[in-house]
Amino acid sequence: MKIHTIKGYINTLFIAEYDHGLLLLDGASPADIPVIEKFCLETLNRPVSDIKLSIVTHMHPDHSGAAPILRKKYGTGIAAYKNIDQWYKGPSGWMQHILDCLMAQIVAVKQGTKIHKVFSRRITKPDFLMESGDLLPYFPEWRVIHTPGHTTHDIAVYHSGQKILYCGDSIIEVRGRFYLPLPVIFRGRMKQSYKEMASLGATTILIPHGNIIHTDNSREIFRKMISLLEEPPNKIRRRVHYFSVWSPDIWKPMVRRLIFG
Repeated sequence: MKIHTIKGYINTLFIAEYDHGLLLLDGASPADIPVIEKFCLETLNRPVSDIKLSIVTHMHPDHSGAAPILRKKYGTGIAAYKNIDQWYKGPSGWMQHILDCLMAQIVAVKQGTKIHKVFSRRITKPDFLMESGDLLPYFPEWRVIHTPGHTTHDIAVYHSGQKILYCGDSIIEVRGRFYLPLPVIFRGRMKQSYKEMASLGATTILIPHGNIIHTDNSREIFRKMISLLEEPPNKIRRRVHYFSVWSPDIWKPMVRRLIFG
């Protein structure tokens, strides 16, 4: 297996290359389709249809938008957590999807990236509904870990043989400093997710927003992330949080608790 990195629209994309096929380690955005196609054809000298599986770690448009397009064009399978399509369901989910697409474009502007389409399907209909502990179809060396916190349905995948962890948005790195994802809706669940990832003993951590992390002490990295959870949110975190609570997966449980206690 060889891990390839591709500069995507607003994040880094990772492809795990095997003789029998390619694994796209996250669903990317619609703007990334030409980049993925060019990389497969010109760098790997392989047809795009060799992408047998795309993981969707969560529904935000830069992590899910390309997967349905690849499936339609090339037959790429989609693996995601079992309740992923609850996130943008219904009228309030539609509103949250619009807001998340807008926030993705704000990130592009701040990065100085030329604006491209990120609006994507808000219902993914994965081919493979995954749970924590499941092995990926076609690529059973990778194990799924449910890592809620950023959303209810985030997943990471871990290759125990090579101690490689792809953790989605759980860690953000900017100029050598680690930051929490925006937003962290479920702080208690995020803390537990960090503890579970710390227990893996990964020596390579692949992150889409930042540089690859090589470490002999991943526990310390996740301990640092837990300490960030304990800090009071700054103005930016509070503002993003206000625009991130429209998913029915967020407000429906809150309403049930208010009514039924």
